[in-house]
Amino acid sequence: MRESVATRQHNSDGFFYPKSSREIIFTIDNLFHQINASAKDREVLFIVKEFIKNKKILTFIVPHGAYCYSGYVSSLVYYLIGLIECNKFIILSPDHNGTSPGISIMDKGYWSTPLGYVQISEELGLKLLNGDSDNFIRIDPFSLSIDHAIETQLPFLQYVKRDGFEFIPILQRNQGKSASIKLADVLSSIVPKDENVVLIVTSNFSHYLCYDECYKKDKKLLSDILSMNIESFYRTLEDNSMTLCGYGCIASAIEFSKRMKNTDASLLKYLTSGDIDGNKSSVVGYSSLILL
Repeated sequence: MRESVATRQHNSDGFFYPKSSREIIFTIDNLFHQINASAKDREVLFIVKEFIKNKKILTFIVPHGAYCYSGYVSSLVYYLIGLIECNKFIILSPDHNGTSPGISIMDKGYWSTPLGYVQISEELGLKLLNGDSDNFIRIDPFSLSIDHAIETQLPFLQYVKRDGFEFIPILQRNQGKSASIKLADVLSSIVPKDENVVLIVTSNFSHYLCYDECYKKDKKLLSDILSMNIESFYRTLEDNSMTLCGYGCIASAIEFSKRMKNTDASLLKYLTSGDIDGNKSSVVGYSSLILL
């Protein structure tokens, strides 16, 4: 029973997303209504939908800001996930607190949100640990318990996968190119070949720049992601002194997708916080993409 195993309690409700289950459902309902009201976004999703019908492995990049800021950008991803026959997910996030030894996971137990409990995939957890030959990946419930980014994804998944799902949470502190490629190598080696699996990678884009500069810098980096070019991606990061929290997670997503023979990427939506609240003096960039 849940009471006898580790449960990671929700602690970001009321700040990053609504506090009650009713408010969460109301909020996501409204975000999906916004999609249906936007001819442009509906067209983007209709085109992408045709390409994902026969894909077993997919990768998405989503933000993890407060729903009032980045929720709409994220909702396009979860709208698509709602169309996919899949109940097994890998969720990869950067370590915002710097407590992880490098790559952290929880390999068993549950996570809770106001919408209920989600079970960790013990199968994927065991495969990750067995597939790591040099202690690269560590069991580290503490770091995952204090970071918000993975938790913010779960209510969306609970909304679109109401019959239930399992997931493995991964926190990536070491975001250098070598570590990101190595993580992608391990992930690609443990993905079940006979099941549909979705990798969700979460990162916000540029932080606290003026509106025009944010758009300009993020556009350069999005071009590297869309071309699936890790070398150029890291050069752009360095040359432009960019402030992405999950740049290594995105690199892991690119390399993982290439190893899964998914070599195309499509931008679903890009907005900044300034597009939402009108304050363009200091904004954060939010982007959602699919790698397929």
